[in-house]
Amino acid sequence: MAGTRAPKQWSLSKVETITSFEAWRQNIQYTLSLDQNFAAFLADGYTWLKKTNVNPLHGIADDGEAVAEANRRTAAQKCIHLDLMLLGQIANYCPIISRNTIIKNFTSINSIWQSIRLHYGFQSTCGHFLDFNSIFWEQNERPEDLCQRLTSFIEDNMLRTGGNIHHHGEVTETDEELSPSLKT
Repeated sequence: MAGTRAPKQWSLSKVETITSFEAWRQNIQYTLSLDQNFAAFLADGYTWLKKTNVNPLHGIADDGEAVAEANRRTAAQKCIHLDLMLLGQIANYCPIISRNTIIKNFTSINSIWQSIRLHYGFQSTCGHFLDFNSIFWEQNERPEDLCQRLTSFIEDNMLRTGGNIHHHGEVTETDEELSPSLKT
């Protein structure tokens, strides 16, 4: 195989669906993951600090002796990768949130995704699940299209490790899966 390339990245519009947002997110995340300088920043659970005058390097430290010398980076080098490349690229294709907010205020890749979801009104919360009641069959819509919208909504509101939805206050240790009756 000569090489794997993602589709050309597109900008988010003023109106998105959960499906179109997820396609956008996965495409940009895949594209960014192709550069090894971004890998650590894209990992689940990786966080950094807000960029301020007091903390211009997001709290990022130099790589230590445990990292092979050829791969070792200074905090300043890693901060350049985070600010200009990773966060800057996301800001380029996310005009709905100010560039400065993305570069200075977010502290993880997941916080960026959650903020975008909140902007469009499909934040994963227990209260959001009540919106299921507002999904109706639209004129000229095929039954299969309605079924896919319902399934997408349910999948988006399932328990996920690191997600915002908890069961009786307990954080889940594994991602919830669709039961066979919901898959049909």
